[in-house]
Amino acid sequence: MVIREAAAQSTTLGWLLGAMTIVFLGVFTAWTAWAYNPRRRAALDAAARLPLEEQ
Repeated sequence: MVIREAAAQSTTLGWLLGAMTIVFLGVFTAWTAWAYNPRRRAALDAAARLPLEEQ
């Protein structure tokens, strides 16, 4: 009986970890698309020049 409960808990945990992996992959993909969006190019170019500018 104990083995059956442990197996059921393991299966539930596996589905949860799989779902979390898919959610994190989706967030990573959306974040990457946002960062490399062509509309953000001017802001990224300005940020890249910051270390070279004199104060």
